[in-house]
Amino acid sequence: MNIINRANLYFLIVSCVSICVILWIINGISISYNEALLYFENKKIIAKLANLSTQAFGVNDFTLRFPNLAFHFINLLLIYLISNRILKYKIDSLLCVGIYALLPAVIMQGVLLNESIIVLSIVLFVCYVELVNEKIAYPLFVLAIFISPSAFIVFLALFLYSLHKKKLEIAIFALICFGINMYIYGINISGRPSGKFLEVVGELSLLYSPPLFIYYVYTLYRNFSRNKITLLLYVSVTSLLVSFILSIRQGIDKEVFLVMSLCGIPLMVRQFLSDIRIRLPMFQNSYKNRFLIVLIFLVFEAMLLIFSKQIYLISNNTDNLFLNQFYIAKEISIELKKKNISKVKIDDKKMQKRLKFYGIDEGGQRLKKVSRNGNIIINYNGRIVARYAI
Repeated sequence: MNIINRANLYFLIVSCVSICVILWIINGISISYNEALLYFENKKIIAKLANLSTQAFGVNDFTLRFPNLAFHFINLLLIYLISNRILKYKIDSLLCVGIYALLPAVIMQGVLLNESIIVLSIVLFVCYVELVNEKIAYPLFVLAIFISPSAFIVFLALFLYSLHKKKLEIAIFALICFGINMYIYGINISGRPSGKFLEVVGELSLLYSPPLFIYYVYTLYRNFSRNKITLLLYVSVTSLLVSFILSIRQGIDKEVFLVMSLCGIPLMVRQFLSDIRIRLPMFQNSYKNRFLIVLIFLVFEAMLLIFSKQIYLISNNTDNLFLNQFYIAKEISIELKKKNISKVKIDDKKMQKRLKFYGIDEGGQRLKKVSRNGNIIINYNGRIVARYAI
């Protein structure tokens, strides 16, 4: 087996492990209220794909998120292909794929129903085409117009990139795409100004893990300062800068504004490996230790997501946890079906919408959350986490 085939095999192994981790998380959670809204409104492409999946294979948490899993694998493949173009060795590309798969933002993309994962696929593909052929994939940019409001960042990045390359026709194309996307979706800047800069920086730090985010921003700066200009770099930087600028006035939607910055991970890995390899062995340790700290924090935060249910169980107060919105609904529906109940009324309208996905419609008897007794008792690993009474 030659080096290329062995590297491809290792890539498939890493991808399978990543998908298995996501499947394990999916198995332990229920549909969230936002996912339920997206699924039943059925207006966005990811919702249409989820509906097709559940119609074809049955309604459950795995079929709901099958489109996510498919695009997650596509994104892993595109990161691998991009890495092969800009990194020196195959092992470097595998390291890049592994780091990408561990990012909390990537894990969340794979687990939760969201359109950002499709947008990222398109962005990675157009960046790959530009790296390979130094050409612009015009049809994909046209497609991106109608996929998501976040596509305006891609067009803005393409416009700035074309100015750097002094290509007027590409700049005009980017402006036309930008204008159409703004006409369809627009940007909501109404309401009272409220600075959210620190909040957005904090959210970004959590999505990347704090040390990695700092190193990532440093990497993008180094690439610009050394004039290593690619569309990949422009998309990454534009996504971050637009997020920061808008956050000075208002809060922003992470799915809309932050997702495309993920595409620059290969640039970060290239910078790290370059910092090490251009130095003599006796001077490499400080750089290796620095990146080791980054990886430790990244793995730790990924473990928090992977074992979120176990954290949920050891908490003293499950009622007030943010994670509460991702649990219980599936188990309630199972207990109700055991009692041959297919309709209930519940004061919690968010829970009502979530139960609808599992086949429990609104109507019939009233279901009320209680602090003791109750005939619908939800427990995880022997610990009672919720009680309901009919």
